[in-house]
Amino acid sequence: MNRREEIRDLKRHAVEIQARLDFLEMRINSIGRGIPAASRLKATVDVEKCAGCGICQEVCPVDAIEVDDCAQIQMRLCTGCGRCVQECPQEALSLRSMVFAA
Repeated sequence: MNRREEIRDLKRHAVEIQARLDFLEMRINSIGRGIPAASRLKATVDVEKCAGCGICQEVCPVDAIEVDDCAQIQMRLCTGCGRCVQECPQEALSLRSMVFAA
């Protein structure tokens, strides 16, 4: 990996970390007010990196992931908790901000 690719990769990770931090801050604030936190973050899969190992499916607390050859996220079930992102050995999962039309 050359320097330019490494910088691009680090910037991508920084954006993902910031999105996770923003979500956690929102959850902390909502707990104090007794309001359930709704996340706009959803897990996404980089199909070129996914090895289909199934670890993400095992750790997902809401069963939002199915794995055949590659992980597939059921967006309506995903809560954006980030557990799959943390556990993926291939770094094939990330949290992205999703805006859905009503």
